[in-house]
Amino acid sequence: MYKDIETETSYKYLKIVISSLKEPICILGGWAVFFAVNKNYQKQALRVYIGSRDIDIGFNSVSSFKHAASILENRLKFKFVSFRYYKNVHAETGKDLSDEEVKSMPQHMYFQMYVDPIMSYANSGLKSVLGFTPIDEPLLKYAFEGKKYGKYVKEFGKNLLLPAPEIILAAKICSAMLRDKEHKRYKDICDITALCLFAGVPIDDIIKTGKSFASKNKLKKFSSMDFAEDIKNCSNTLGLEFGVVKSVINKIKEK
Repeated sequence: MYKDIETETSYKYLKIVISSLKEPICILGGWAVFFAVNKNYQKQALRVYIGSRDIDIGFNSVSSFKHAASILENRLKFKFVSFRYYKNVHAETGKDLSDEEVKSMPQHMYFQMYVDPIMSYANSGLKSVLGFTPIDEPLLKYAFEGKKYGKYVKEFGKNLLLPAPEIILAAKICSAMLRDKEHKRYKDICDITALCLFAGVPIDDIIKTGKSFASKNKLKKFSSMDFAEDIKNCSNTLGLEFGVVKSVINKIKEK
């Protein structure tokens, strides 16, 4: 799992980024899980829920996307690569590093923290307008459309749009199947388990609704995957019984 310096740096920049953007600001990914489960998890585990190294922010319009991109590049000095923004960060001090500085450093002495701006839709015109093809997450539209699948929470002095736990769960189920790095999939299993147990929604309800947002093909693939090692790691990380984590994953796998 991530080192403390990685999640602490990410949280620091999460606060800076959110404070700099115009509302509505929609948070996704690992930090969305954090805000959805931390209160209840902390009551049981007596510690805060695990954070995230990367920051995912959702947008529902080109204008809000472009405004955020301008802030990230010009004010906050993030570098752009492919479809995301990044900073090089010293692994011990948390200090920002330039691309030139990291060239002469051993890889274990720094890490890259990413901000991923994500659109709620995809079409052929986005590349011509933005200059690149952004990540898209169609499930985002449900959070933007109304109170049923999205709610506002006050964080960092801003009204932060948080997708419903069912929406976050559906996105996490889909992403767990696509991970090419074991630690990323293991984090997804932690997030999936935490959402089902600590988001304040009955487990059968959140799983049923979450699965309804995923395609049958994706659910079939998820059901066929072996998560034994991820479940073991998740159990250790979250301080939960192995059987508890396994039962959550098995419930999702059920037809």
